Amino acid sequence: MKTKGLSGRAACRWAGLSRAVAMYVLKMPERDTVRLKTMHRMARRNPRYGYRRVAVVSQLGFGLTWRLWKQHNFQLAPQRCRPKRPTPTGPDRPCQAEYPNQVWTYDILFDRLADGQTFKTLSVLDEFTRECPAIFVATSIRAQNVIAVLRKLFRQRQPPAFVRSDNGGEFAAEAVQTWLDDHHAGPAFIPRGQPWQNGFIESFHDKFRDECLNREWFPSLAEAKVVIEKWRQQYNTRRPHSALGYIPPAQFAAACKVNRAESPTSRGHKNWLFTTFADGDTMLPCAATPINFCCRD
Repeated sequence: MKTKGLSGRAACRWAGLSRAVAMYVLKMPERDTVRLKTMHRMARRNPRYGYRRVAVVSQLGFGLTWRLWKQHNFQLAPQRCRPKRPTPTGPDRPCQAEYPNQVWTYDILFDRLADGQTFKTLSVLDEFTRECPAIFVATSIRAQNVIAVLRKLFRQRQPPAFVRSDNGGEFAAEAVQTWLDDHHAGPAFIPRGQPWQNGFIESFHDKFRDECLNREWFPSLAEAKVVIEKWRQQYNTRRPHSALGYIPPAQFAAACKVNRAESPTSRGHKNWLFTTFADGDTMLPCAATPINFCCRD
């Protein structure tokens, strides 16, 4: 209307708009520019992060990040499709850890160097805090290496009550079983052919391969050790974990050390952090109910 010769006041009157609305300059695009720069920087640094983790590391809200994610076509490469496994039921279903250092789990993962040489990684994970205390890298991993890794971790932190694993020769070896028995840590083997019953370490390995092994090119084993250790520290201290309320595992583990009181009826991560006794007393939680871990078949 203004291009036809009407004044701004007359154009607003004929259009039925308030002059304040007509003269308002949008501020959202200017603010979104700064937010987009932060999101692009975090997405480039962590290409396998979805919009929720990008929102956490960018210190933005989920709704705002989702709007910008869709408007500006942020894309995340699809993960490898897997068949859905039935949920295990019955007495042989492994119980979930109820407090830190109750159940550790470990497993071996394969990868290759630039020259085609195969190497292995032994990952150890706390099932409750999702913290990874160690990733051992070597061209060959035997029972002696498993014992050496566990011995070092047992000196650094409280030994677990159970150590969950599959029936691999490195874990089922008599030397490993004798050493665990001497240190009062019971082995908890999953049934053969059912890796989904060791789901915590399988999920961790999925992230490990997706965010580290598939992205890196390792010219030598020494460089692989350095890069993998750097990723492990980043996973523990900076990577938001969805099962922990989008906080890093190390931060959750530190909160567990401060809030170690648990009521007799509370279970799970949320109750662990915020439940205390009415009289203010505190105590270390213990497994009040029997734990039906699977035995080696």
